[in-house]
Amino acid sequence: MTDYSEKRDFQRMAIDCALSLSKKDEHQSFEGHVVNLSSKGILFTSIEKFEEGASLDIVLTPSNSNTPPMEASVVVSRVIDNESVYEVACEIEKIW
Repeated sequence: MTDYSEKRDFQRMAIDCALSLSKKDEHQSFEGHVVNLSSKGILFTSIEKFEEGASLDIVLTPSNSNTPPMEASVVVSRVIDNESVYEVACEIEKIW
């Protein structure tokens, strides 16, 4: 039997692209950078700190112009402070 160290239900894909985001029902926009993506979650970096449990609307803009942007509603599940930048892990609630 093979022993797998990866216990996630869905494999994460490394992605290098821009991300714009805003808090639910707010008009202020923030910028981020996508680190990885799975069918249920996203990890991005941002200079802005977001609180765990915060609801965000995101627009992921692929560097390949043939691929349309992905818009989604997410909830922040974890924030790691890496001095000048935050790593923000989110659960994807809805993609449209």
